[in-house]
Amino acid sequence: MSRTTRILLGTALAAATACGGGDRSEGTETAAADSATAAAPAPPSKDLEIAAVMIGKRIGQNNLITEPTFQFAPQDTVYVSVGTTGAPESATLAAVWHFQTGKVVDSTARTIQPEGPENTEFHVANPKGWPVGTYKVTIYADGDSVDARTFAVRKQ
Repeated sequence: MSRTTRILLGTALAAATACGGGDRSEGTETAAADSATAAAPAPPSKDLEIAAVMIGKRIGQNNLITEPTFQFAPQDTVYVSVGTTGAPESATLAAVWHFQTGKVVDSTARTIQPEGPENTEFHVANPKGWPVGTYKVTIYADGDSVDARTFAVRKQ
């Protein structure tokens, strides 16, 4: 046997031993139990977390924004989708809409009882048309400000 062959065989033997190349029956039950435990989904957290806030012109299935934008026409309805995770017994989400002067244009609150990830929809419309300018919507969770989006209304 050549020296190179002996070195390769020695390296292979060392690797097999280090990787547990011996008796494979040891630990099989423990490994199977660990795999089953790892595969079981963890229950959702009881804490509400804001996962995403989207703003746009249209809302679709599961309260998701289907036409995201930050620029609106005076006659548009402005939608916000707030994605949450967690499963608190109850939580209150609110959207407060402000004109650029700081004046509150609208305010809406919703009590949710999520059992995991979900989306909550808020919207605001002005039948007479929005004055041109910059607006902001601030999202609150249980009274705490958690996110804000600025958007503009421009002439068509």
